[in-house]
Amino acid sequence: MEQSSSVRLPTTTIANANGVEYSLYHEKQSMQLCLLHTLNCLFQRKEFTKSDLDCIAENLYSSSTNWFNPHRSPFGFGNYDVNVLIAALETRDFKVRWFDARQSSSIINTTKVFGYIFNVPSRNAYIPFLNSRHWFTVRQIADIGFFNFDSKLNEPEFIEDFVEFADRLLREGNQLMLVVQVENIHDIFLA
Repeated sequence: MEQSSSVRLPTTTIANANGVEYSLYHEKQSMQLCLLHTLNCLFQRKEFTKSDLDCIAENLYSSSTNWFNPHRSPFGFGNYDVNVLIAALETRDFKVRWFDARQSSSIINTTKVFGYIFNVPSRNAYIPFLNSRHWFTVRQIADIGFFNFDSKLNEPEFIEDFVEFADRLLREGNQLMLVVQVENIHDIFLA
């Protein structure tokens, strides 16, 4: 499908030390669709739509005895849970490995990890007394380094020290999921 010349793609251009340019795909927060933005930033393109994630949530719900779908917001705003994340990535032959927050992220073999998904507390903009969680992606871009693709940021932010960044978030009680290709699932930690 060809893009109209009036459509602005959500990208930022950066260059490495040799002048090679890379476009960084970044989506801004909309409703409670942070998981959608997280997945698209992970793949650095519009890989999933809200409709895709709603369908995954419905398929997960079909086996549930609950009267409401526990995998997304009952109001249709998004707010997808980890089961939707895992199922979406499995449709692309990726696996998710929950990282043990008691460990330092320095044990991660970053050459075998496709991307990093963090889950952090977030104030609910629609219902102030109801707290929820927020998803965001960190990716290593070529030889340039790690970038934070949080949809609440205006643009991707360079991370000076990934281990320090990840360990700080883990110490604060946040969660980290490692996204890996199936063939690398057993090689993601350094010996």
